[in-house]
Amino acid sequence: MGELLRTALNLYRHNIRLVLAVTVPIVAVVTVLTGLGLGEFTARFNPGPPVRDAEIDFAALELVTVPLITAILARWVFLMRRGEHVDVAELVANALEVFPAVLFVIVVWLAVSILGFVSLIVPGVYVFVSWYFVVQAVVIDGDRGFAAITRSASLVRGHWWQSALVGIGFRLAAFVPQGLIVLAFTPVARSTNAYGVFVVAAALTSVVAVPFLAIGATLYYLELRDAADSSARA
Repeated sequence: MGELLRTALNLYRHNIRLVLAVTVPIVAVVTVLTGLGLGEFTARFNPGPPVRDAEIDFAALELVTVPLITAILARWVFLMRRGEHVDVAELVANALEVFPAVLFVIVVWLAVSILGFVSLIVPGVYVFVSWYFVVQAVVIDGDRGFAAITRSASLVRGHWWQSALVGIGFRLAAFVPQGLIVLAFTPVARSTNAYGVFVVAAALTSVVAVPFLAIGATLYYLELRDAADSSARA
């Protein structure tokens, strides 16, 4: 996992311009639209926003921001690994083209994970890890619908605990800069009594963490994919 973290961080750092070029516009557009729609930029600071607003922000993040950025960077990492030329416009166009397929598998993955977690907890956690790579299955292997879910589950099978630990490792690594940003901006939001400052902080955490997690997940997916291919040939 240490090697995977280093590789993801090096790809992130050495290609920061490309990463920011595809990440910042998406985060900015989603943040502005949700912020204006919910009146967050003119609201007073509230460390505990209304549940409805939190749910909408969560939906915007998990159904638009994360899958779109992941779709773009998954293809980028895949092409980089193959030594092919990478064009930002092509990456974005491809991500937009496959987005309906990506959105479908993301909705199914989250819905089943949440249902399983609410009902018995363990099934939800199992599904969350097993189906985590549905976006990569769509973008890299061209799977559609439930085939992408089957692909992710089949690659994780036999590597569930390893996959869970890798995911936890990446989440913890991303949590450090996210936490620092929140700690830096929260006193400013409180002193100015402006919830918009907190919204900007949340956007910055997405800019920092989402691409790192997307790169790491794709690198790990490719490792699982290579291992499965090697086993099939043997």
